[in-house]
Amino acid sequence: MKKKIFLTGASGKLGSTLISYLEKNYNLISVGFKKKPKNGIKLNLTKSLKVKSILNRIKPDIIIHLAALTNVDECEKNYNKAYDLNCNATKYLVEWAEKRNKCRFIYLSTDQVYSKSGFNSEDNPFPINLYSITKFISENIALTLVNSVIIRTNFYGFFPNHNNSLVNWFIENIRKKKEIKLIKNIFFNPLHVNQLCLYILEIIKNDKIKGVINLGSKDKISKGNLLFKIGKKLNLVKKTFAYENVENLNLKAFRPKNMLMCVKKIEKFLNKPMPKIDDGINDLISNIKINNKTGKLTNDF
Repeated sequence: MKKKIFLTGASGKLGSTLISYLEKNYNLISVGFKKKPKNGIKLNLTKSLKVKSILNRIKPDIIIHLAALTNVDECEKNYNKAYDLNCNATKYLVEWAEKRNKCRFIYLSTDQVYSKSGFNSEDNPFPINLYSITKFISENIALTLVNSVIIRTNFYGFFPNHNNSLVNWFIENIRKKKEIKLIKNIFFNPLHVNQLCLYILEIIKNDKIKGVINLGSKDKISKGNLLFKIGKKLNLVKKTFAYENVENLNLKAFRPKNMLMCVKKIEKFLNKPMPKIDDGINDLISNIKINNKTGKLTNDF
């Protein structure tokens, strides 16, 4: 019998991508907040009684909790909202799961809990804005479960149905011929969304993986250079990009300048190296070129 997976955040960027990876081999119950996912349900995760009632009916074997308020500046402006959506929602799911010893809980966290120099290991968090603080609080709520996995990560991709992503913003501004400021002093080691989905599948299959895990590329890059490399692959090097330090952008929330994650722990679990940044960029370009809509856009450039 197929295991049941209760996937929150299924209408988001990662969730909508992950669905196609999960539905083949699992009995998937996809959950959205603002939008109802395809073949899924719409649910406000901050309503404790409703959440637990649905879980009692479904009785999932695995909960994958992706849903969160991820707008960093909005979290800074409205901490109560951020706490409710990020921490309380996690708490209600965990409260149900702790009464079901066999239910595995996989929580998607963020690389923004890091801000110290070098490649940060899992025991080196230092959250410095309200978004990362609520995610770190949620991690600790999830860690009360013996069957929990905390995935700290960052990902990118082109999402035709979602505009609030780094790559979408980049391409849309090029289309509108707007000046693009590339951030040169924030460093990270993200994965392409398809790579991240494959690693989530591996974690689901490996019951021995527990606790906090960093999922990222093996090397590092600045946010600005990631976009520049993508632009170069799309033959956009003739465009003018201005490099800028993040502190000059007048953002509401403070951004950590170093979110680099050490990936030795997951490499040891899986007995294989994590991919490099260029591998993910190549995956992204392939996806853009086989997408009819974005294929036309690249030709226009």
